[in-house]
Amino acid sequence: MNKQDQMRKDLLVKTLCKAKEQTETILLYLTANNRDMEDIFAAKEILGHIEISLEQFGSLNQEAV
Repeated sequence: MNKQDQMRKDLLVKTLCKAKEQTETILLYLTANNRDMEDIFAAKEILGHIEISLEQFGSLNQEAV
């Protein structure tokens, strides 16, 4: 992988990590405040997709740079 491709991948992983953090925060808020179950399930599904994407990059446990 060339330098530009690696930089793009790193930026994408960083963005996905940030999205994961925000989704976890939203999920916590929705659960703590007894919000609509559809919203909770949607947030869980989104979180799952983000985690799958990070796994495919081999970066699930990697901290954002």
